[in-house]
Amino acid sequence: MRRLIDARRKRRWLGIARTAISAGEENALRHFDYRATNGYSYKAHGEIVTPVDNAVNEAVRKSLRRLTPGIPVCSEEGGDISEQQIAKTELAWALDPIDGTTNFAARIPLWGISLALLYHGEPVVGLISLPALRQRYHAVLGEGSFMGEHRLMASKTSKLHESLGLMCYGYLGKHIGKGVRMITRFSKRVRSERVLGAAVVEAAWVAAGRADFSILEGVHAWDVAAGALLVREAGGKALNGNGKPWKPGDEEIIFSNAKLSETVLSLYLQKT
Repeated sequence: MRRLIDARRKRRWLGIARTAISAGEENALRHFDYRATNGYSYKAHGEIVTPVDNAVNEAVRKSLRRLTPGIPVCSEEGGDISEQQIAKTELAWALDPIDGTTNFAARIPLWGISLALLYHGEPVVGLISLPALRQRYHAVLGEGSFMGEHRLMASKTSKLHESLGLMCYGYLGKHIGKGVRMITRFSKRVRSERVLGAAVVEAAWVAAGRADFSILEGVHAWDVAAGALLVREAGGKALNGNGKPWKPGDEEIIFSNAKLSETVLSLYLQKT
């Protein structure tokens, strides 16, 4: 049986996450310039990466190596373990040094840093920083979600036609195709929809009640582990495409307030 993690340890890890994120924030903001587009290169499938992604990755990992040398890091830009190993590892950090790289490179301030600590694949500490917006969000399992000192609560919207939905999808053809179908399907039934291009922003805004749900295709643990905890601790749901609680390895995630969750999932699963 897995041992329980006491509250004091979780809060200590949150403090460590804050320290590590601070190193990343400083590096990212130093290179985010509204006057000039950041240079970038291409990874697989047309996905871009900037030198800042790698610099922030190294800054955060350096801090984590110093403060938690026994806990491996799984990161989009290179870490100690793969995404497939997270669920098999007692404790692991999941890091996305710049989520929303396309926005970052284009000088759009909707990007951020995501860091979560997972215990046997379950997020227990999550931190999302949106440096350009000067916002920081955090959650600890069993202790709620916060933006700074302000406690977050998911929205109470119960009717789909009154809801605001967010959409996001990855770079693979299957994820693009499904994402576009979801936009078409939901746009006819909701009050409004938005495509923001950053999972960290979408998770934070669903947790804060600014949006009612979000559907993301082609996700990885580093994209959404912190966000999943943030939404759940705000009273919302973070499910995979089969309606089960999201876990590392699931390629899609549906963030939603509790009242809309079943309706959103039902429409998501429609065949046409």
